[in-house]
Amino acid sequence: MDLNNNFMPSILESLQNRDEKALLQRMLDNLAFFEVHNKHIAKALKDTLEGKNKQYQLLFNKDEINIIDLVNNKYLYPKDSFINIAYSIALNPLNNKIWKVYANNLSLAKIDTKNLYITSNAINEMVDFTYDNILDSKLSNLYHLPSLFLPQTNIFGLCGGVFLQILLENDFTFHSLLIFEEDLALFSLSCYFVDFKRLFSQVSNKSCYIFIENIVSKAFLNHYFYSKKVTNNFLRLELNAFISPKISAIKDMVNEAYKVNSRGWGSFEDEMIGVKNTLQNIHSNKILHKTTKLNIPICVIGSGPSLESNIDFLRNNQNKMLIFSCGTALKILKQHNINIDFQIEIERIDYLSSVLEDSSIGDTSLLCANVVNNKVLNLSPNRYIFIRGGTTSSYMFKDANIIEFCAPFVGNAGFSLACNFSDTIILCGIDCGYIKDKPKHSKGSFYGDENSEIPPYSFKVKGNSNVDVYSSSIFSLSRESIEIAIKHYKPKIIYNIGDGAYIQGTKVSKNIIFEKDINKDSIKNEFLKCFSNDVVFKDNLNSDIMVFVDELKRNICVDIATKQELFTFIDNITAFLAKSSSTRPHCGILFEGTILHLLQNMMICILYAKTNDIADIARFYVDIIAKCLDKLLSEYQSNLLS
Repeated sequence: MDLNNNFMPSILESLQNRDEKALLQRMLDNLAFFEVHNKHIAKALKDTLEGKNKQYQLLFNKDEINIIDLVNNKYLYPKDSFINIAYSIALNPLNNKIWKVYANNLSLAKIDTKNLYITSNAINEMVDFTYDNILDSKLSNLYHLPSLFLPQTNIFGLCGGVFLQILLENDFTFHSLLIFEEDLALFSLSCYFVDFKRLFSQVSNKSCYIFIENIVSKAFLNHYFYSKKVTNNFLRLELNAFISPKISAIKDMVNEAYKVNSRGWGSFEDEMIGVKNTLQNIHSNKILHKTTKLNIPICVIGSGPSLESNIDFLRNNQNKMLIFSCGTALKILKQHNINIDFQIEIERIDYLSSVLEDSSIGDTSLLCANVVNNKVLNLSPNRYIFIRGGTTSSYMFKDANIIEFCAPFVGNAGFSLACNFSDTIILCGIDCGYIKDKPKHSKGSFYGDENSEIPPYSFKVKGNSNVDVYSSSIFSLSRESIEIAIKHYKPKIIYNIGDGAYIQGTKVSKNIIFEKDINKDSIKNEFLKCFSNDVVFKDNLNSDIMVFVDELKRNICVDIATKQELFTFIDNITAFLAKSSSTRPHCGILFEGTILHLLQNMMICILYAKTNDIADIARFYVDIIAKCLDKLLSEYQSNLLS
């Protein structure tokens, strides 16, 4: 069938003329399409054609067009409104009150130069150029997308989808599109109206996601955003065709994935702190080079608000399990005389040593990521290093034992370490959220007195007990990281004794009983046998980086004529960086965060331009990124070779 549908009347003509043949042909075309691409949907279409759809039925006669809910015996649309409502929805979506537009709280703004001393200068140069050459006023906040081009779009409920077909026939294209229909029987009726083959042709390649009845795996949802990490992180167009509990739940899932996608990008400067610290730490401390299961429980403790309600459990069982204290849990545990076996730290920040001193670390054994500041390691005579995954410096060594899933919080690292050494793990104070009427951290933590106000940007999630729990993008990222680690390491049992967010793969537990004490000295000796001073850097680190930068620069220094090409350009660079961070992480991770931030700011700046002819201004922003890349390479080389 011709994608331009030259041999079929428009959907509005078909409806106004009550052209049953056109609608039947559309259904048959969709049946042929889904026979190739999704046989489950194809079967539902056959059932509808054979009159076996017992939930919904299309009413199509000279007096009325509607969808009948057979179960509840009612129309989905008010009488005589089917065509008018569809037309109203399809009218200029970006300036239509029926639709919502989100920008993820992103806007044109300079950033502080203190910490991101290279990245910020490039971003600020972009902002200055935009104010001087593109914006009519510094108060302007209007973005200008090309005519008939829609940014990433989320549609919750098609209700027949006539509005979508109107958009397609008017040659609208979607950068990416996510559709959720809560019922397969209802979705099948949309196949009388929507040309799904044409739909996929008018969405960017591999960017049209259709979920029916449920989102079976959050991995698919996360991939929708992650695959276009920058372009799907900014403008989001949303249509909520109708309200139902399932639609509301799916909307919450999509919004959470949208927010999570904006976190954890990192920056070159942060990575370089880790590189410098690693070079200083690596030869003077023992490093975890293998792992072994110790056949004892390990309790991973964070400073979430539910920690304080579990102090008695910790006190009664501290001799029956190893205790991994994570980050700011240290001070609370010390106050309650809980014996800590290992204090876990992962942060690069230079003031971490002061935090630990304030928490009375004493001679507590430190188990730190390779990227921490050397001052931290010097606080304890008993200090050990593990190689923290997800950081540039962790992939600079030959045959390193890398501990993955260590971000964004210290508790994530503590959990991954525990998974490497035990099949029985207890999570305590790893709340991954805000608990109603509780402060963010447990009483007595480093953070002092905190109020119990739930931040306005948070969203409700399933709790681990009967109290209300709210999450944020970073809390959700932490919870998802733990869930991925569970699937990867496959420990036999994980008890979650907190009141925070429910973590899939854990067992909600409040009354765990461990019968016997363990020989901690013997266990620790076995644990410490896994550490050694044996570490060797990879060959050709510098030349690898130079080859990578040269390849990245060739991808960046291209002509961009239109805003559609800008979106494609950004997606191409994003994909290149993601692949590089996976296949050559000592190169990709180092540069990925900064380049993503530059691409995001480039997009924001250029979308202020009223014209779609952006060749000249795009060249200026590309030049800024290329020059920044040269500075990043020079900074890396000066530190690695010094």
